[in-house]
Amino acid sequence: MANLTLSLDDDLLKQSRLYAVQHDTSVNALVREYLETLVTKAKDAEQAERLRDLEEMHRLLEEAARLAQVPDDYKWRREDAYEGRPPRWNKP
Repeated sequence: MANLTLSLDDDLLKQSRLYAVQHDTSVNALVREYLETLVTKAKDAEQAERLRDLEEMHRLLEEAARLAQVPDDYKWRREDAYEGRPPRWNKP
């Protein structure tokens, strides 16, 4: 485990020590628990955001399929992607 040095206001450190004693813990444990909670909440928020993004992409794909009115069993062909497009260049 790594060590960390913090600079705290004297009054804050004194109050932190009193709080730790009252809760049968240490200032070190309080800081560790706080940082663990902070990191966990950040990870949970990132995962929730990713889930919302995936749900939105799924909704958009469903909407695009509905607007395109393409039957679910339609088999796409490579030619479909190029239908109606002009050639990329003209050969002499």
